[in-house]
Amino acid sequence: MVRNCPLNSHANTEISEYIDRIRSSLSESAFGFKVQALAGHVLLRLGYRIDEINSSGHPDIVANRDGRTFCFEIETEVGATRLRKLTDADLISLTDPPGIIGYYALAVSIPTPRWVLVPAAKLTTRARSSPKALLEALSDKTASAAWTYEYVQLLSVAYRQIKLASFKALRERALAGRGI
Repeated sequence: MVRNCPLNSHANTEISEYIDRIRSSLSESAFGFKVQALAGHVLLRLGYRIDEINSSGHPDIVANRDGRTFCFEIETEVGATRLRKLTDADLISLTDPPGIIGYYALAVSIPTPRWVLVPAAKLTTRARSSPKALLEALSDKTASAAWTYEYVQLLSVAYRQIKLASFKALRERALAGRGI
């Protein structure tokens, strides 16, 4: 089910504050892992089965829906924007073997919390790093909106639980198919 509900300014501010509180309580790396585990919970809410959430190696998440395998490389943007480029290992993990569906997923924290999902196939020919604006232009708008909606819903209903949970606990729940 695809939902495309823009955030109102109050919800936007509240969710931004939640993300900032979580981020400020962790190192940048730990925050990135927590967001990676939360991406697994977003996928659960969108009807996927989570097969892997990796703390090292590629891809970051492997999921299955309707008999199809999806791979995701997750990154977070917590401050100043920077150019993004998938490594060769990232691209291989998102495009090989043939038949998998790969996405580069960027969690943008400020000023508006949102996800930018770019099909890996659109990035395979890019030799240079890409600014966020280009990634947004190449993104799957429907998937990005659905991920954003579910991410915001998760933070709205389970902020305290998310803030207190470790990457490992969030990861284990997602792998077991138990959402937050």
